[in-house]
Amino acid sequence: MTRIWELITTPNRYLAVQQLDLRYFDNRFDGRPMAGGWVTPEYEILNKSKPVADFTSWQIGSWTFLVSDRAKEEVADLCGDDVEFLRFDVVKGKTLHAVNVLRREDFLDLALTEFMPGAGTVKRAAFRQALPRSIPPIFKVVGGRETYVSEAFGRMLVSTNKLTGARLRDPAKWVYQQIRLGEELNDFPGL
Repeated sequence: MTRIWELITTPNRYLAVQQLDLRYFDNRFDGRPMAGGWVTPEYEILNKSKPVADFTSWQIGSWTFLVSDRAKEEVADLCGDDVEFLRFDVVKGKTLHAVNVLRREDFLDLALTEFMPGAGTVKRAAFRQALPRSIPPIFKVVGGRETYVSEAFGRMLVSTNKLTGARLRDPAKWVYQQIRLGEELNDFPGL
């Protein structure tokens, strides 16, 4: 059986970046290229005393994240042209890049997927029964903005000396309920 995970970051353990204008993500990071004309938006840093992760939270609950040079190299090797890296800034001596996932797939079963009312955010994802045998390492889905990954991406995270800050959660579970109940969000073995 093909497994798909949602890629999330861990903003409580590491430094996080917050947008000053909360509307910034409207019509951005939705699968369209952004490199031409990219300008790093104004932001502030949260959890300043904590270390910078290889996968850094950018606007908790947003539809993208930041990566270190080390993570960028690994993700680029695995995902190729399915992602675009946008130089963000140097934070505590680490160069960070915004990750724009360009690959979009029609994998969601819209009739069974639950969305948060009025937000367009997936609450619980249900995927089509007939998925291809080969799932791309990283992608977004038509009808949602979350970032999903395949087993190949999870294996890369585990095998590369455990790049910090990334978690792969079961998208069939409701993340806010998991947080409220204090459940572990990571669902990928060895990560």
